[in-house]
Amino acid sequence: MRKMAQIAYSGPSGAADLCVTLALAGQKAGTPQTIAFWGIETPPADRLKRCAEGGLEVAVFDKKIGTDAAGQKGLREWAAQLDVDAIIIHYPAAMMALRGAFKGRRKPRLILVEHNANSQKRVHHWLLSALAFWLCDGIVYLTENYRDQVARRLGPLFRSQKTRVIANGLDLALYESLTVGSSTQDAFIIGMSGRMVPVKDYSTLMEALALLPADSFMQLEFAGDGPMRAELEAKAQALGIGDRVKFLGNLPHQKLIERMWTWDAFALSTQGETQSLAIMEAMASGLPCISTEAPGIKEMITNGVTGLLVPVGDAARLATVLQQLCDDPLLASRLAAAGLAQAKSIYSSERMRRDYYDYIANLI
Repeated sequence: MRKMAQIAYSGPSGAADLCVTLALAGQKAGTPQTIAFWGIETPPADRLKRCAEGGLEVAVFDKKIGTDAAGQKGLREWAAQLDVDAIIIHYPAAMMALRGAFKGRRKPRLILVEHNANSQKRVHHWLLSALAFWLCDGIVYLTENYRDQVARRLGPLFRSQKTRVIANGLDLALYESLTVGSSTQDAFIIGMSGRMVPVKDYSTLMEALALLPADSFMQLEFAGDGPMRAELEAKAQALGIGDRVKFLGNLPHQKLIERMWTWDAFALSTQGETQSLAIMEAMASGLPCISTEAPGIKEMITNGVTGLLVPVGDAARLATVLQQLCDDPLLASRLAAAGLAQAKSIYSSERMRRDYYDYIANLI
């Protein structure tokens, strides 16, 4: 590949973090990279720092809520001057902005990556999923199950020959630690990370903790921020567990990894995912994982083997599993080892890069 470009949402987003990881892997392999961040939020300083330290070219474009002709024009003009083999799009709205950008000149291959959980899609999301088959040269799905769901939903509009399944990846070396777990003997710390929005069900995780004995030495730490933070903080106080729940806010990427090394387990209470970067990071960090039997999670965790699964929204069952993991260090160790082995075998950023570049090479 001569050069690659990507477009991602500007604000806090697992898809945007994945975009940077893929670009850094490509840069390391000798392919120059450029990224455009487009959206209504400012890119996190830590993300821009990762890009700068990795030698990535970065452009940032503001987007207004609703139809934004000026914002689309800026992104379209940026794309029009690129001399790249492909543009990988992690933000579906960008497909519309790029229409007409390549008139009269060589058009790079356009690849859409579907990150939105199917279970959370609304009508306009499904419309973009369908339009991708006309606006893009290829579509990437993160799991086979996700692609099958899209195929069933779109019916004759779905064109399997344009699609490829490519799992997310991480720079695994960043997550390696000789020790994992809290440094104190009087606390069992369970962490959860992610944006504080309704689909990330922090609330049920707090309800589960509240069901455990008041003298339990189990604690929760939440790494992330979002529109629901104030509501969640108030709920922790109302449940009487305010002193056992710590809200860490958004942490720089390396600081988040270092904080994860102090946790004893990772829990992701969620209503649905595509392919959870948070679970991947926890596995790569050597943490035993607990999550919900939600779309996008069941494909990642084999219950009792690489983690523990509970029904979505079931605080009582979640409380039981939390206590089980706390009381059984051998179980925790076995789950952590299996999760780490899975991360090393499947979730490397170099494997991800090769898969994307092989796919694009077949499209050129």
